[in-house]
Amino acid sequence: MPNKKSRKLFDRLSPFYARLFKRQRKNYTQIFRDMDQCNISHFSSILDVGCGSGAMASVMSEMGLRTFALDHSLGMLSVARSRHENRTVRFCRGSVESGLPFPEKSFDIVIAAFVAHGLDASQRLILYQEMRRVGKHLVILHDYNGVKSLTTSIAEIAEGGDYFNFIRNVKPELMNFFGNLEIVETEKRSCCYICNVN
Repeated sequence: MPNKKSRKLFDRLSPFYARLFKRQRKNYTQIFRDMDQCNISHFSSILDVGCGSGAMASVMSEMGLRTFALDHSLGMLSVARSRHENRTVRFCRGSVESGLPFPEKSFDIVIAAFVAHGLDASQRLILYQEMRRVGKHLVILHDYNGVKSLTTSIAEIAEGGDYFNFIRNVKPELMNFFGNLEIVETEKRSCCYICNVN
């Protein structure tokens, strides 16, 4: 799970993510407004785990969902809270490894964007457990698919996550844990892995 080294890395990267906010927000708007497979607007609440700059959280809030967002990096949370688009999002600091600071079944949807690939298999299991615990209906991972690029591979090696094992194992992991999985391609190198919470 995110450790001190990871937190420091994302604290340092937060100004870079701040510059990407508008671009990320545009991408998330297109992805989630056009996604027929899980019409998010039918739900009322969502938790964004590992919210980063808050770009996705701002889109969810704009779509009318009561939006909560959590990150372990103070730098990222500072960027997210500074955006006018996030004025109705409720932000908090925390990490999955210490348990999401919410009661069971708190949110209709729990989503994590580009978080799971940075965790090893045992940490991903904790992520899935916590997302299912606080979710009522859907758990969504928006993350890499199996289409690699040299730039992404180098960046992920530098980050020190489990990118290569993630893209090989995410489908069977989710099927084994949730018993169901729908995959929606979103961009050339990413997709949404959608699981129903039973």
